[in-house]
Amino acid sequence: MSFFKKIMGTFEKTPERQAVIDAKERTKQEDIQQREKYVGTSLNRGMKYTFYKPAIHYFESTVQLANEIVLSSLPAEYDFRDLEKKGLLIATNMRVVFVTKMGVSQFYKSIYYKYMEGIFFASDGIAQKELIILTPGLRETFDDILNDDRLNKFIDVVQKQMQDSKDNPRMTNDKKKLSASADPYSDLEKIANLRDKGILTEEEFLEEKKKILG
Repeated sequence: MSFFKKIMGTFEKTPERQAVIDAKERTKQEDIQQREKYVGTSLNRGMKYTFYKPAIHYFESTVQLANEIVLSSLPAEYDFRDLEKKGLLIATNMRVVFVTKMGVSQFYKSIYYKYMEGIFFASDGIAQKELIILTPGLRETFDDILNDDRLNKFIDVVQKQMQDSKDNPRMTNDKKKLSASADPYSDLEKIANLRDKGILTEEEFLEEKKKILG
């Protein structure tokens, strides 16, 4: 065998090497899909993806309920008890959820569509908006949101879900029962863990438990 063939032979794609290459490509594609799903792939948004990956994992592994589907998502900041929390504002088929995770600190806040009275945005500096969600006796504000098409899509999604929850209350209840019946024990275990870790108060735990059981 010539020296050239020996050199080329070291770079041949054996089945094992090809499997590694294929696995890396799958991981890359999954990463791109997740980035588009939660943050966006534009230059301004895509660069922040790594920062929000812990929040994404926290949402999918702990907060997300059975049969809950992500419809839209964008980075935002939530002012909570004099603390500014940077995370993701996620609109699903059931609710709007804000999630954040930094190190061992994690937090989430959910607002179900049937309790929402309105959603609108206001100026928050150059090229940014703050998003305001109104519920009975409560005004939730999320800011530091880029003013682009992703924000417009998010608002459209939330408004549609709000309208659907009012137009079809029975359908909404049926969806919740379906979600609960799919894997209620898993969802109950999740919120119990959140309560045990001090993330949920006892009142919040009981409220979430009631929603899961329909």
